[in-house]
Amino acid sequence: MPRPRIEDAEDRLLSAGLNLFARLGTERVNSNAIARRARLGIGTFYSHFADKHALLREIQMRTLAGIRGARLDALATASDEPLEQVRASAEAVLRFARSHPEAYRVTFGRERAGASTHGPVVSESSRPIEKALRRLQAAGRIDTSLDPELAARAYLSMEVGTLLWWLEDPGRAEMSALVDTLARMHPALTRA
Repeated sequence: MPRPRIEDAEDRLLSAGLNLFARLGTERVNSNAIARRARLGIGTFYSHFADKHALLREIQMRTLAGIRGARLDALATASDEPLEQVRASAEAVLRFARSHPEAYRVTFGRERAGASTHGPVVSESSRPIEKALRRLQAAGRIDTSLDPELAARAYLSMEVGTLLWWLEDPGRAEMSALVDTLARMHPALTRA
């Protein structure tokens, strides 16, 4: 068997770690198991990551970057109408979660609890939604009594929880139904 190239090692470790974390959870996986799954030595693991939690954090950060990029790409092609923006954003995150279910679950699911003792828990920022809600309030397009920060956080929590539920069994709902439901519940679509 040919030896892996040095530049492949980090990707192999990330892939092995993601697979193991998704199947077994953070607490039941160790650095040795990740290195074995990647068919690399433990020294190679430690030359790339301080420990399994550093590897988990890298997976989570890459997942968040992927979601952020998918949302931005979708929003760039949508009109300025709030409904179209909300639908484009929801469709983008649903497509990402469907294409990368392990990464989504590891980033937002049960792994969050294990990671919290080894650094801050990662989550998608609610600031872009909050800023958009403030702009809509200033334009008189949504209810001015709505707390934008609270509404943005509540929406993202609902969206993440719904996607985690759906990823357990995608047959529970059609993607179009999920997009419609998320859009109807988005605070940007409340009436002034």
